[in-house]
Amino acid sequence: MKELLGAAGFFGTAGTVGADLSYLLAVVFTALFTIAWVRAKKGEGTKHHNLVFISMISMVIYFTVYYFFRQLGVLALEGKEGFGGPEEVYNGVFVPILSVHLFLVTMGLILAFYMVIQGFRSSEKIDGKYILKEGDLKVRSTSFKKVMYTLLAVWGLNQLILSFVRHASWQSSLAWALIFGTIALVLSLEKAIEKWLPDGAKRHRVLGRGTMVVYILILVTSTLTYLMLYVIYPAKPV
Repeated sequence: MKELLGAAGFFGTAGTVGADLSYLLAVVFTALFTIAWVRAKKGEGTKHHNLVFISMISMVIYFTVYYFFRQLGVLALEGKEGFGGPEEVYNGVFVPILSVHLFLVTMGLILAFYMVIQGFRSSEKIDGKYILKEGDLKVRSTSFKKVMYTLLAVWGLNQLILSFVRHASWQSSLAWALIFGTIALVLSLEKAIEKWLPDGAKRHRVLGRGTMVVYILILVTSTLTYLMLYVIYPAKPV
């Protein structure tokens, strides 16, 4: 897989297959989410539901696999990798953009899971059509605690694998800790969101718009990262 992702890309730049495919899919997924959002605005709940569900599941599978093999965030923490520009541009421009991009991708993956689950919880199927149902939507305290304990257990198991099986660096452990910490933070915010937006239908609409903003920003930062790495400052051949 690493060899395939590292092969010469198909856009005609200095990018690899992994980089070109990642950027292409970022454009495709953003376009699909935009279409789904328009469907929702038109009141076409079922078409919106089906398109978002398929798109989000596909996005989660691809980007999870891609970032696992590429470990782009870890590379950013460990040092300069694949960047052929000046050191001051790397430290002052590229790393901040890449860091924001990785944070947004993490948030995007988390929101994908959250919005799919929240979408099912806040809607009902009537005559074969999904319709948002008005009314309070809350998570029971016992269910919330079970989810948090499960997340803690998965993080602990992941840390054991990183330390004793893969012998990963502390930067890798830190990157994964930040990912699990972000997930825990979002889950914790759910309790606050319940008080702020108790109505499930309204919550889904408001958070859906926010999620769209995150995905658009992912595309923007992905574009900037791609241009800096493979068009403006490609790595010099060794």
